[in-house]
Amino acid sequence: MTAGSKLGPYEILSPLGAGGMGEVWRARDARLGREVAIKVLPESLAADQDRLSRFEREARSASALNHPGIVTIYEVGTTDSVSWIAMELVQGSTIREIIADGAMPPKRLLVLAAQIADALAKAHEAGIVHRDLKPENLMVSRDGFVKILDFGLAKLAGTGESDVTSAQTVGDPTTPGMVLGTVGYMSPEQATGRRVDFRSDQFSFGSVVYEMLTGKRAFSRGSTAETLVAVIREEPEPLEAAAPLSPFALRWMLERCLAKDPGQRYLSTRDLALELANMRDHLSDLSREQVALPVSPGSRSRRRWTAAAAGTALLLLLAPLGLLFRRAPRENTAPPMRFTIPVPPGTTYSPPEVSRGLSVSPDGTRLVIEAYSKGRRRLFVRPLDSEEATELEGSLDATGHFWSPDGRFIAFYADGKLKKIPAAGGPAVELCDAAFALVGTWNWDGTILFSNFNPPGIFRVRDTGGRAELVLPPDHTHGQTTLIWPHFLPDGKRFLYIAGTGSLNIRELRVGSLESKETALVSRLNSRVEYAAPGYLVYARESSLFAQPFDERKAVLSGEPRLIASNVHYFFGPSHAAFSVSQTGIIAYQTAARPDEIVWLDRTGKRIGQIGEPVVVKGVRLSPDGKRAAADIEDHRTGTSDIWVTELSSGVATRIHSDPIDEKMPVWSPDGSKLIYRSDRTGPPDIYEIAPGVPGSERALLEAPGVQEPADISRDGRFLVYLNEAQSALWHIWLLPLKGGGKPFSWLGTRFHETSPRFSPDGRWIAFESNESGVPEIYAALTEGAGQKRRISPSGGRLPRWRADGKELYYISSNDSLMAVPIALAGQLEIGTPAPLFRQDPEIQNFDVTPDGSRFLVSVPLQKTPESPIRVIVHWTGLLAREK
Repeated sequence: MTAGSKLGPYEILSPLGAGGMGEVWRARDARLGREVAIKVLPESLAADQDRLSRFEREARSASALNHPGIVTIYEVGTTDSVSWIAMELVQGSTIREIIADGAMPPKRLLVLAAQIADALAKAHEAGIVHRDLKPENLMVSRDGFVKILDFGLAKLAGTGESDVTSAQTVGDPTTPGMVLGTVGYMSPEQATGRRVDFRSDQFSFGSVVYEMLTGKRAFSRGSTAETLVAVIREEPEPLEAAAPLSPFALRWMLERCLAKDPGQRYLSTRDLALELANMRDHLSDLSREQVALPVSPGSRSRRRWTAAAAGTALLLLLAPLGLLFRRAPRENTAPPMRFTIPVPPGTTYSPPEVSRGLSVSPDGTRLVIEAYSKGRRRLFVRPLDSEEATELEGSLDATGHFWSPDGRFIAFYADGKLKKIPAAGGPAVELCDAAFALVGTWNWDGTILFSNFNPPGIFRVRDTGGRAELVLPPDHTHGQTTLIWPHFLPDGKRFLYIAGTGSLNIRELRVGSLESKETALVSRLNSRVEYAAPGYLVYARESSLFAQPFDERKAVLSGEPRLIASNVHYFFGPSHAAFSVSQTGIIAYQTAARPDEIVWLDRTGKRIGQIGEPVVVKGVRLSPDGKRAAADIEDHRTGTSDIWVTELSSGVATRIHSDPIDEKMPVWSPDGSKLIYRSDRTGPPDIYEIAPGVPGSERALLEAPGVQEPADISRDGRFLVYLNEAQSALWHIWLLPLKGGGKPFSWLGTRFHETSPRFSPDGRWIAFESNESGVPEIYAALTEGAGQKRRISPSGGRLPRWRADGKELYYISSNDSLMAVPIALAGQLEIGTPAPLFRQDPEIQNFDVTPDGSRFLVSVPLQKTPESPIRVIVHWTGLLAREK
C-alpha cells in the first residue's frame, strides 16, 4: 500500500500503524469528505483461512456494537483480493503512550477506567469478548474520551470455536503467544488455553488499570514463558507498596479483577463499571477514607481486609441497598430485611407444579417470575430496586427456568425443548430436546446439566446448543431409579443432586463430577438444595427453609441446620421447595399455599353449608349419586396431598392414604365403587385406582412418561379421559379405553393448553378448556374422532361441568361468575346463551355440581385479597448471626 492507492471509495493517505492482525492506514472517503482509518489484512496472510476468518469476525463483532467508547465500523470490503475494514479515525494517544512517562493520577485514571469498563460492559452484554485488551488498544481522543480499538481477537461468546492457535511462542512480553491474546495482559484461563468468557476481559482490564495506577506492568518478566507463568501462578506487586496513595476501594476493585479464579471476579462487567463510576464521582470521599484507614505493610490477608473495609465504606457512602446487592460473596452481619414482591400487574402467579416459579439472579439484583398473562405462561424479570417487571417476549409457556452464572441469560423449558433467552430481552434459542421440565444448573464453562425421567439420569448440553448427552445414570445396583435437581458447586465441575431410591420419597443427596463417574453420599436428605456463599446449603423440610454449614471442597455438611423462613411452599412433593438463592446474600421463596374453604352454594350463590375446616385443596368431586365427596387435602408438614372421602349426610371424613406420597385429583367410577386419582408413588405422577375401604385394592391403571392426571370417566365406563404433560410444558387430552385392553391415545394435542375435559352424560361429547384464542375458553367436540369443536363460552371460561341430565353445562367466566348454558344433546349439539347464576368473591378454585343442578360444591380461598406469595430476604446470613 502507498499514498494515493485506492481501496473502493477510499484514497490511502498515510500509514498509522501495524499489528498481528493487519496494517492500519489513514484514508479519505471521497463520498462523504471525511477521513477514516482503514485496516488491511497483509497480502502474505490473506491466504491463511484462519487469519481471514478472524479478520472478518472482527468486523462482524465490532459492527454489532454501538457505543461512544467503541470504534465505529463504517464498511467492510475486498478490492483486488485485499480485505479491508473502514472505521472511525480516532485522533489522540494510546494509553501506552500516555503512561510511558509514569503512572496516572487517580482522578484521571478513574475517569478513563470508568469509560473503558462501560464500553466493555456494552460488548459483554452483546455476547462479545474482546480477548486482547491492552494499553495499545485503548485510544484517548483529543477531547479526553476513550475508544477501544481492535476487536481482531473478539469472539462471540459461546460460538464453540477453539481458543487455541499455533502462533509463535517467542518474543517480548507484548508478542502474541501460543494462545490468542497478548502475553502479560491475558487472563490465566486464556494463558492455559481454556475457554474464556467476559471475565477474561476483566482480568486484562485489571492488568491495564494496574499499569495505569503504578506505571509498572503487573506480570512482566524476562521472557514470554516466565510472563505466562507469572500470569497463571503469581501475584503482582502489592498495591500498598506499588501505589501507596491509591484509594483503597480502587485496590479492592483491582484485586477482584486480577483474581486467578474467574468465579471471584465480577458477576457482570456492568457491576464493575458502576463501581468505577461511583469511585470517580466520589473521589473526595475516598480520599477522606484514606486518612481514616492508614495502611502498613502486611500479609495478603491484611490487604484484603483493608480493601474490603474501604469497599464497605464506599458502599455505605454511595447507595447502600443497590450496591450491597453487588457485593462480593462473604459472611454478612448486616441486619436482614424481608419484603414481599407483588406479581406483575394483570398476571396470575401460577407456575406449573414441577417448577419453583421464581428465581433470583446470581448477583441478587433481579427476580424472574413465572406468571400467566392472556392465557399463557410467561417469564417476567423484575429488578429488586424497581417496581416494574418486564415480560420476556420469547418465553411463552416457559417453565423450570434457571439463570446463567453471569446473569445474562435465562434457560427454561417450553415445547419439549430446553431454551435460553437474554435476560435483557430478545429471541429465545433452542438448545436441545428436553421432555421433563425440572430446574437445571449452568456453570461458567458453558455446561448445562438437567435431569430426565425417560431415560432417567442427569444430562448435559453446551449453552450454545447441541445434542444432550448422559452424564450420570441411576445406579440400579443400589436401587436408584431417578436422579434429579443437579446443582453445580462453585468449582463448576462437581455438582449436587438428589437420587431417588425405589420411590421418589426415599432420597439421598449425593455429589457427582463432570470428570468422573464416581459419586459420594452427602446426606440422607429429602429436599432439593442450593449452595450459598460463603459456605451453606439451603434446603427445606417440614414447610420451612434451613441453612446448614457446608464445606464445598469436601462436600461435607457440618453443624446444625438453622431456620431461615417458615411457611414455605412445596410443589410436587416434599423435596420440591420453591426457593432460590443468590451468591450475594439474597433468598427468594414462595409462601405455602393459602387454605381454601369447601362450601355449598345454591343457584343464587348463597352459602348454605360447609365441609370440614379450611384446608389446602385442589380437586373436589361429588360421587355419581351425590352422597359422598372426595377431595385431595394437603398435609402442611410434608407438602403432599392425600385423598379424603366425606359422607355428606354425617360429615364424617375418611383418609384413603396416610403415606408421604402425593395423591391428587380424584375421579369417581360411574357406579361410585372406585376412585381414580394421580399418584407419584414411583416417579412422575401416574394414574391409580382404589376401592375405598377394600384393603389391597389399589393398583396402577396407567403408567406412562411424563405427568398423567385423570379427569373423567364416561358414564358407560368405556373411556377414561385424562391429561398428559410429557413432551412439553403443555397439558393435552388423552383417552384410555377401560374395556378390551386398548392402548391410550391422544384425543386432542395442539400447541396450546387443553385442560378440564368432562364427558357429556351420553358420552358423545367432551367439553374442555383451551387457551388457543389467547385466553381460556370452553369448547366441546365429539368423543369419537374429536372432529370440529364448538366454542361455548363467548368471552373467557374455565372448568366446564355437566348436569347429570345433560340439559345444562356450567363454567366459571373471566369475571369469576358461575355461568349456566342451556344444552340439547339430541342429534347435533345445541348450545344456548350462557347466563350468569352468581358472581363469587373470592374466586372459585374448583367446583362440582349435584346431579339435579340445584347446588354447587366449591372450593374458595379463605382470604378475599391474598397477599403475594413471593418473599425476599436480604442479608439472610444475618439471621444465622442472631442465632449464634
